[in-house]
Amino acid sequence: MRKVLRFSLTFITSVLIFLSRLQTAEATDQKEIRGNLFPVDGSILVVAESRFVDNGDGTVTDTSRKIMWQKGDNGKEVTFEEAQEYCKTLRLGGYTDWRLPDPDERDTAVAVELMMRMHSRDAYAYFDLYWSSDPTVLLPFNYRPSHGKEVSRIYPVPKKRPRAFVRAVRSLGSPRRSSGD
Repeated sequence: MRKVLRFSLTFITSVLIFLSRLQTAEATDQKEIRGNLFPVDGSILVVAESRFVDNGDGTVTDTSRKIMWQKGDNGKEVTFEEAQEYCKTLRLGGYTDWRLPDPDERDTAVAVELMMRMHSRDAYAYFDLYWSSDPTVLLPFNYRPSHGKEVSRIYPVPKKRPRAFVRAVRSLGSPRRSSGD
């Protein structure tokens, strides 16, 4: 019983130390939580930084790929040309340099972090498709990998009805900011 009590107190103390030492840093218009090293019962607890940072302005920064995603989407299916125009005119988070994502910029972690309610009302639909910078490639979003359905990283654009949603992205380090936001 004493060992259980000692472990519980050590664990609670570790959590309290962790919470008291987290540092919030200002970094280019975003707040991110940095990790720290904590000694706990002779071992070291390592708390890593988060890959995704919600900037609180409708954008999410992927610190691993050094890109910023639109948190939501355009809300309707459009043609590739309309998707490009949407990105050109998008003013979000104080930036104007939005573009369609390259097919390799979307991975499972991005799809999970940016998950929204599915747009499709089709009972058999497992995800929504989004335009990429390649007009022949669509990207799946709004699926739950834990449900067991295998989802491809990319899908070909159907010849019959080439329409999809838009989720814009921008590269970090680009200085272009809009004056209206």
